[in-house]
Amino acid sequence: MGRGATRRSVLAAAASLPVVAAGCSKGIGALGTPPRPSPDVAVVRDAIDAETSMIARYNAVLTAVPALAGSLRPLLQQHHEHLARLRARLIEPRASSQAEDTSSASATPAPPQAPGTPAAAQNYLRLAEQAAASTLLGKITAAPPSLAQLLASIAASEATHALLLAPGRRPG
Repeated sequence: MGRGATRRSVLAAAASLPVVAAGCSKGIGALGTPPRPSPDVAVVRDAIDAETSMIARYNAVLTAVPALAGSLRPLLQQHHEHLARLRARLIEPRASSQAEDTSSASATPAPPQAPGTPAAAQNYLRLAEQAAASTLLGKITAAPPSLAQLLASIAASEATHALLLAPGRRPG
């Protein structure tokens, strides 16, 4: 009897394979439309865009005024760390993130033009850091507590960068 039951289960399983295979051929679409991203996803995306923009500004300044490299690289490194932390918070369905990647790649803005003198370049970055800190603080109320804490930490770092970039101070 054990042997007959085994054959029947094998035959039943084999008969159902075309049905299972047909379901798999439709992929994840067969499961229905993915849910809409939660509101904090937009907050994280905006913060990622802002950090990416800040990194581009620093790179533009370093290209225009290489003499500032020693003092600006630690601040730039902190922005890379902020970006990594923010990206770690962004969890999206694979199809959604691929659509975002292709649309943002085609809409990538030109690198910013940075001033060519050390004082003007530092002021340019100082104003950008102040604006970034202020923008992040404005988004804290739209974020859940753990994300709000991260945004506040990044905003505090950017406010500190602005202080370090003030006239008469050398960053780093």
